[in-house]
This record gives sequence, structure tokens and C-alpha cells, in this order.
Amino acid sequence: MVRMEKKLKKTKKTFENELPQIPLTRKELKNLFNYRIPCLCCGKEMLHPDIYMYLSGRKELCQKASEAIKLLEPFENIMHPVERQVFNMFKTMSTKYPDKNFQELLLMKKDIHELALVKIQSSIFNKISFYRRILPKKMARQLRKLMIKTNDIIFDPEPHKPFSRRIFVHKLKNIIRNLENKSIKEEIIKIARRLPRSSDEVCAFVVKNARKRPEIIALNLIHPSVGTFEHLTPKCMHGLSNSLNFALECTYCNNSRHHYPIPIQIEENPYMPKNAQIQADKLISLCKKGICNKEYIENLREVLYWLSDRYIDLDISQLYFT
Repeated sequence: MVRMEKKLKKTKKTFENELPQIPLTRKELKNLFNYRIPCLCCGKEMLHPDIYMYLSGRKELCQKASEAIKLLEPFENIMHPVERQVFNMFKTMSTKYPDKNFQELLLMKKDIHELALVKIQSSIFNKISFYRRILPKKMARQLRKLMIKTNDIIFDPEPHKPFSRRIFVHKLKNIIRNLENKSIKEEIIKIARRLPRSSDEVCAFVVKNARKRPEIIALNLIHPSVGTFEHLTPKCMHGLSNSLNFALECTYCNNSRHHYPIPIQIEENPYMPKNAQIQADKLISLCKKGICNKEYIENLREVLYWLSDRYIDLDISQLYFT
């Protein structure tokens, strides 16, 4: 019995020594959004999630556009480019149509933006269809069927289901997943990823949001800027759900990454290493004020260094100077 107790104590002690200390709790990490933290990936200042939740309950968002604009104006500077363009469009239109809400204003613009969107999509679909010439016969037939169905959707003024970029890319990947020529496979997917998203093109934002309630449209203007905890190692790859594996990123960058490795995220966002350093400098300044934790910054540097294949090598030397 005594031997068993000694063995248990020894095992427990060894296990505790192996577990790394968690630098910050979720609450402490969330508190950092109060201090104008820039996104690790895009470098834009992030909106505190609690402020977003507060705004989501405000009645002004579903009323006249002028009322919603007053509420959102303090956050205009942190809106992402497309959302800011749409917001400025709302400001211009609301002076001419003061009694209309966000949805009514978007519906007025829907037709012209839908035409612009279809032109961009058609050009990309034509480039993808070109590869039917060099694909194996079975893949070429499958690709032809997909393109016919897709064209039926985008050219139908009232489609049964709206076109989904995500579903299209997913189906395309399934068709060419066994293609032996990897370079051609990558070229096709790369072209497909150029299809406009509501976060990339004003015309896509207008078309996607025109049928939504005015308060949802209003919230979509600031939603990409909301701060989130990004899993550096994705959960699907058994990444931890604590600050040992969390980085602070805006919703847009978090969602854009999906489960891709960080080097691929850097390919899509070449300024990410520079922006990561800007965030680290901000965290260091907060650490010196007793707001952030030194161990969190040290751990973030190490994790980013290895997961980015050494592309991101943060300089945290200022952390050790008073």
C-alpha cells in the first residue's frame, strides 16, 4: 500500500512537470482586445467581441440607414476595405433616400452589381473550362457537368439555390483529386480561388447581402474586424484550446485560413511576418505595463517560428529591457 502511494505521487509529480504552464487564461487573453491590438495576419486593429455583441442588440441597426450609420461610424476606421466601401456607399445613398434602411438601399444596387459579379465569375469559369482539353476523359466529363450546372445557376435571375463559391471549390477539388500532374491541379484550384467573395469584392457583398435583414447587413460591415482566438495548430490536428496555441486574429483572417498550414497563409498574405512583428511589439509594450504576460509572448514567438517553417521570426528582445 505504501509502495503504491509512493508510485502514484511520483507519477503525478512527473506528469505535472511535463505539462507546460498556460501563460494566460481566456479571460486575460480576451482583455487584450481592449488595447487596440492589431491582427497577427492583416495588421488591422480588431474590434472587441463584447462590443460586437452589444451592437448586435441595438434597434437602430434595423431602422433607417441614417440611424444605423450613426451607430457604426465610430468603427469605420477598423472596417475592412470592402465593408468600408459599402459603408461609404450607404452614407452617400442615405442622404438621397433618408427613409430607407440598409436592405432597401442594397436592393436598389443589386441588379447592376449582379451583372458585374457574373462578368467576373464567367471569366474565371472559362479559364477553368480550358483545362478540360488536357484532363483525363472522365475528369473532363465531370468538369463539363459541373460548369454547365454552375452556369445555369449564375445566369438564372431567380436560381433555386444561390451560387456558393465554397461548394464549387469543394466539388472541383473532388473532381481533380486523383490528377497525377500536381502543378496543373494547383493551377486549377488557384484559379478557382480567384472567384469573388463578399469580403473581396463590393459586387459580391451587395449580391450576397441584399436579401438579408437590415440589422444583419449592418453587423456584416463590422463582423470581419471582430477579434478572435486563432488556433495556430488547428483543432482537427489536435491543437490545444488555450493560450499556448492561441494567436489574436480578426474574424476575416481566421476564417480565410481554414485548416491550411501557416506557410500557405503567408503565401496569401505576404505581409503577415511584418504584421506579426507589429502585434508582438504591441504585446511587449502591454507586458511592460503589466497587462500582458511575458511567457505568452515567448511561447507565441516559438510556436510561430516552427509552424511557419521559420518564415516568422519575431524579435522580442525589447521584452527584456526595462
